[in-house]
Amino acid sequence: MNRTDSTLSPAALLSATLLVLALPAVFADGFGQRLAAEMLLLGTTAMSLGLLVGFGGMVSLGHAAVFGSAAYAAALAAPWTGGALLPTLALGLATGLVTSVAIGLLALRVQGLFFLVLTLVAGQIVWEIVFRWHDVTGGADGLRGFGALSLHGHDLTSPLALYTTSAALALAAAVVARAFLRAPLGRALVGSREQPLRMRALGYRLGGIRLAACAVAGGIAGAAGALYPFVNQYLGPSTVHWSLSATLIIMLVIGGTRSLWGGYIGAAAYLAMQTYVSSWTDRWQLLVGLVFVATVLLMPQGAAHAVGGLVARLRKQP
Repeated sequence: MNRTDSTLSPAALLSATLLVLALPAVFADGFGQRLAAEMLLLGTTAMSLGLLVGFGGMVSLGHAAVFGSAAYAAALAAPWTGGALLPTLALGLATGLVTSVAIGLLALRVQGLFFLVLTLVAGQIVWEIVFRWHDVTGGADGLRGFGALSLHGHDLTSPLALYTTSAALALAAAVVARAFLRAPLGRALVGSREQPLRMRALGYRLGGIRLAACAVAGGIAGAAGALYPFVNQYLGPSTVHWSLSATLIIMLVIGGTRSLWGGYIGAAAYLAMQTYVSSWTDRWQLLVGLVFVATVLLMPQGAAHAVGGLVARLRKQP
């Protein structure tokens, strides 16, 4: 796998770290910091979906169920975990991993359109459980009041603390995803996308490789989902609905499906349009659609690849 697949070199990681550290100065108020935290969490989730879509060739509409199930698990367990950060993250990671593997075991028996439909059905089963189990999940009313996150006795309720925690998770998730893609298993995943027949002829078990990718993607999405209710302060059934999976795919296409930065760029662009454009028109989704079409036509590999290509050309200039 070449670098253009992931575009996550050590220099890029350092640049991203510096940018993330500087963002609180841009989003000086609490609303902006919470919005930036939400961008990072949804960006992390979109990035994890990119492992399946871009690197594995598996388009899933069940990823919101993975993200949302972890969010509900963390929210419902808050009275017992006391909002402690590490147990909350561990619970979310485990829930996301198990949910993603369960969906994978069901859907990986088929490929292409049938895989897409089976992940949609699996996701809707999770949504139906959340929507109907009112006594536990709150049903259509959702859940509120999750308490405060804490780390070794330090309160993490302020918008800046939530942003910093989300940023640390996003960077850690990017490092894990990069390590996975550069490992033999990750290279085999890319091979299964590009040359499945040759990979089978070489003795690779493609089902096991793809299931491992589901586990990694699910764990990352689950960790992001665990923080989501504490940042958003509300959790409803839309969090597990297939439409959120479609939104994550839109984010990926805007940012780039085969770049680890694509999910973050797409999430930032989408949420910025949703938040700021909707303040002066209720047709903000029209703008999202126009940006989506423009990206597909003008930057088919996404904004991350376009920016990377521009930087490479600038470096070559004397």
